[in-house]
Amino acid sequence: MDLHLAGRVAVVTGASKGIGRAIALELADAGADLVVNARGEAALAAVAAEIRGRGRQAEPVVADVATPAGTAEIVARTRARFGRVDVLVNNAGKGAPKRLLDLTDEDWAAAFALNLMSAVRLSLACVPLMRVQGGGRIINISSRVGRQPDPYFAPYGAAKAALINFTKNLANAFSKDGILSNCVVPGLVRTEAVLEAAAASAAATGRSVEEVLAATLQKRPIPAGRLGEPGDVAGLVVFLASDRAGWITGSTFTVDGGIVPTAP
Repeated sequence: MDLHLAGRVAVVTGASKGIGRAIALELADAGADLVVNARGEAALAAVAAEIRGRGRQAEPVVADVATPAGTAEIVARTRARFGRVDVLVNNAGKGAPKRLLDLTDEDWAAAFALNLMSAVRLSLACVPLMRVQGGGRIINISSRVGRQPDPYFAPYGAAKAALINFTKNLANAFSKDGILSNCVVPGLVRTEAVLEAAAASAAATGRSVEEVLAATLQKRPIPAGRLGEPGDVAGLVVFLASDRAGWITGSTFTVDGGIVPTAP
């Protein structure tokens, strides 16, 4: 299937690892040039090299999207290198387990700065560019806990739930301009962060990483019978970025192997 992304410019945040890296590489495979962002310079440079190896252009931008300065840097570098942005994927995000009673105001503020406000700022900064060129795509990456709250990830889940709501607001406001906005909600995906958490649990309990993951699946079964892979999410994101998704906007898509129950 030709997704007609040749010559288009995509911005992907949190692109150095996991789901973000998979999205960036799949967009490159579909013909897009990339602006990739993360905080880790070495890992980001490696992704940019992979994109160039696929015959596409890559502009790595090391910046913290949780800050207004980080957003401004990404937009400035995108305009200077390509002069346009056709696809924005707000993937940057992170959560850390902590009991509700132990959370501080700083924990809540940091979670919202990274997991919500980074997408708010970057989306609204890209809308004027997309308007001038006649349209674009904004795809926000939320999380299962944004729809199925977990008390150990309350700030992260609340921010990701707000991101789902913000995506609908974007769609309602700008779809008439050809700027289509959608949200993707991954479940438990085999990313570096998940494997690192499993490794820490394995070291603390004397089990192997695979035993820890098996115990996780036993405690919270996934109907599909396995963890997700980054490519499971990336494929949907690239489709939503394409012309084949030209009448899809304001929607939220769960990619989780069936773990999140359907609302009544």
